[in-house]
Amino acid sequence: MEKQTIRTGFTLIELITVIAVIAILAGLIIPAVSGVRKSVARSKTKSQFTQYILAYENFKAEYGYYPTMGATGNNFSIEGATRTFYDTLSGQPFTGTILHTYADNANKKRIQFYSFSDTEFDEGSVIVDAFGNPDINIIVDRNNDGIIPDNEIPADIRPDEDLRAGVAIYSDPGNNPDYEWVKSWD
Repeated sequence: MEKQTIRTGFTLIELITVIAVIAILAGLIIPAVSGVRKSVARSKTKSQFTQYILAYENFKAEYGYYPTMGATGNNFSIEGATRTFYDTLSGQPFTGTILHTYADNANKKRIQFYSFSDTEFDEGSVIVDAFGNPDINIIVDRNNDGIIPDNEIPADIRPDEDLRAGVAIYSDPGNNPDYEWVKSWD
């Protein structure tokens, strides 16, 4: 009588089935994780914008007017005024990759209205949102009526009516698919 040997292991069909199941599950999970990351980045950006608005309001409470950041109109980009924006809200000179003297004409008392974190800067010199987008724009109510007219807001994100706010902030994704429109008024 011959002794039979029992082989243990998986057949090729069983291995292919397991690999297919893992691939299907990965296909379902990866987009969900990506959606969660975008949601977290959107929430973080809105929080960042809320803190900037609070700093602006505190500046106005102290000085009686909103800071201008060198802008001639009501709408300006932080990207073009990073140093002045930092100096004005932090009360200290900007120490990024480009050094300069403190903008004394903005926050004369050098009061700290906002404390910037390193995560708000891209490569140390440009302020970005949580998506890494440097195109952050601020609209300020210069006539102090508490209203920002809807025609001062880009058409892509324009609300149905004027905003009842002293300061509004939005980031413009441009044509970059990695960025999103994020606005402070939603």
